[in-house]
Amino acid sequence: MLTRIPLLILLLTIIIGAGSLMMERIDTPVLLSDDPLQLAMELMNEGRMQEVIYLARFSRQYLPPDPQYSALQFEREANTSLDSNIYLLERFLAGALTGEATNTPELAGTMTLDMLVIGDIRDLLVQGYKEFDNGQGDEVIMGLSAAGLLLTLVPELSWAPALFKTFWRGRHFSIPFQKLIRKTLSDARKTGDYRSLRKMMSHFREIVDNLGTGPAMTVIKRVDSAEDLALLASRVKIAPVEAYTLTSINGAKSLKNITTTGAKKGKLIKRVKLATRQQKLFGKAVGLIPVSWLAGVFGLSLLLAFYVITKGRK
Repeated sequence: MLTRIPLLILLLTIIIGAGSLMMERIDTPVLLSDDPLQLAMELMNEGRMQEVIYLARFSRQYLPPDPQYSALQFEREANTSLDSNIYLLERFLAGALTGEATNTPELAGTMTLDMLVIGDIRDLLVQGYKEFDNGQGDEVIMGLSAAGLLLTLVPELSWAPALFKTFWRGRHFSIPFQKLIRKTLSDARKTGDYRSLRKMMSHFREIVDNLGTGPAMTVIKRVDSAEDLALLASRVKIAPVEAYTLTSINGAKSLKNITTTGAKKGKLIKRVKLATRQQKLFGKAVGLIPVSWLAGVFGLSLLLAFYVITKGRK
């Protein structure tokens, strides 16, 4: 029996570990890899006031008060800036002059022409000439311009391709999503079937409508697939604050933590905690282990421990 004690200790350790992980996975809080208030302070220095408001509101609702930073003060200062015509004019002119944007007023300055049909015609001519001349035309810009002319016939989507082009030029899409965009445009061009493209534009429009252009530009970087885009579009309708914060910090997959069951209480996420350093290091690896696997390890270890104990008694 004494020779089996190390094995028994190992099995008991596995049982306790697997059991603890199962319990955590069943009723685990959403662990944020970054502090929303610290991010809010950084974004305020960059003039990204809409995003500051989302982060501050999320922090006030889901996290304990921070002794160093006042979420309410951040929110008030951001609202004051957004109400200032001088701030809006400065951001608009900055976007118009530099062609770069990090917030909604700046983005409006970068895409004034693109909101008109003339912008689509211009891009078709310019990119088409480049493609004909040296083969270096941007096929996505050409495809989106053509789509813009087609989708102008659909009033609710008329501005989406123009804004989508601006996001593309600014490289605000993830690499996997860029590949999806190319494939969707290619399929539409080959088959003449624009349904998938319209669906993509519709989801994109819903995200911008509910979050604002600046915040949408941030979260769209965390979208890797059509499923991510659809999930984000559905969640921003019911929970823009939660959808922005979770996606910008943890990625689009974390949006599954948002439910409508707590809507009456004002909370759409059960529990939220800031991740510790250890949780940041190991949380992702552990999170990839399916609960069914943990249950299997737990059950098998329990049976082996029972076998070792009964064997030792004989």
